[in-house]
Amino acid sequence: MFEKRAYLLDMTRRVPTMRTAQELVDILARYRYNEFRPFVEKEFPEDLLDFGKLGAYCEMQGLGMVKTTRADFEALFIRAEYAIVSTEAEQSLAGRVEDMREEMIRVEAQGRARKAKGFLVTDFADECCWQPLCVSLPGIIMGGNFASGGAKSSMMDLEKELDRVMDAPLGGLLLRLGTLYLRGGARREHASEYFNILSHDVGYSRHPGVTQFVLDDVSGVAHGVRLAAERWLDRSDWAKEIVYAANLLDCACHRRNESMLRAIRDEHGHVWRARFASEGRVESLSKLPRF
Repeated sequence: MFEKRAYLLDMTRRVPTMRTAQELVDILARYRYNEFRPFVEKEFPEDLLDFGKLGAYCEMQGLGMVKTTRADFEALFIRAEYAIVSTEAEQSLAGRVEDMREEMIRVEAQGRARKAKGFLVTDFADECCWQPLCVSLPGIIMGGNFASGGAKSSMMDLEKELDRVMDAPLGGLLLRLGTLYLRGGARREHASEYFNILSHDVGYSRHPGVTQFVLDDVSGVAHGVRLAAERWLDRSDWAKEIVYAANLLDCACHRRNESMLRAIRDEHGHVWRARFASEGRVESLSKLPRF
């Protein structure tokens, strides 16, 4: 077990509501984290989130809260106090579950070999903050288990744990979306090919594996996930986020479907307001492609 088990959430452009922040802390406590690190590139938005109240809530749940700047984060690398791994959620639209699992195994082994005191799971937003919070859950859950239980955690029943956290049978749907980036063999470092298709506004990817057949296959899976998750929309914000992630992937596969993209823009606003303060939403929306 690592002495320090920390989760770093990038709040530079997306500041969670107090309800969402407390829900995150509850999840961290469940998976035996003992540090929560809010991270921003600029001054902390004290008017958007009461950090004093959040710190007190963290203490109640057995976590310390450590505000972290870019300089602080870089110092962690220099001191090598922590083994540092990502949730692999950013620039993905729907996550990169197998990349996350492989990285957890590698970093945990390296951290133990050099006797690191801590295990730090980072959760950075993509450049546009499109991916919903649910996409980070596999990395948060597995990261906590790796920090406290070691490499054997790679064999955990991640779907079952996701179902428990979301209090609904949605874990398998989320994991299905989080492996679609593997279709066509187009794995990208720190990104998914589908994020690349959507964000760069230049039509379909040139990667030879991402053929129209693959795009149609991904679209079909995403459509099926959306239909299955929609049955839980009235009872779960997580379900709303899964539907949105599925629609993001589907939109990437049909890049020139203007009505689909317009619907995504509207859905983005609803999902954002359920989790985050309004600041940052307009900037995020402005980077979604326009026709």
